[in-house]
Amino acid sequence: MPPNKDNPFVLNNKPVRHELETPLGSLIVYVKPLSWIEQQDALSRFVSIKSVDGEMTPKMDLGGYWRYVLMNCITSTEPKLSKEDLFNLHPDVGNALKRLLPDLTDIIQSFSEGFDPLG
Repeated sequence: MPPNKDNPFVLNNKPVRHELETPLGSLIVYVKPLSWIEQQDALSRFVSIKSVDGEMTPKMDLGGYWRYVLMNCITSTEPKLSKEDLFNLHPDVGNALKRLLPDLTDIIQSFSEGFDPLG
């Protein structure tokens, strides 16, 4: 059964068109948001907590996270870029593009707000 798009509790997955100005030219990118479950999936895949000298320290796989976001959030581009092309972006283009995409630290922060490990 497809999600009910009229329900305010359900995320609208319709991609949003963005015109991105980069040092190398203009790129149109269609971006859809990550759902709550996709955010949970990203956290469990790309963030781990290590105890170093009794202090909890997060370890993040940023490369893996950005591959995940490119696969799940970018629905199309103009000019057309394949997923392989997206994985090989010029650093200037990637840095401009990441401003449109969900940042891992923002996701971590949203889940840690109000978090009490003792319930």
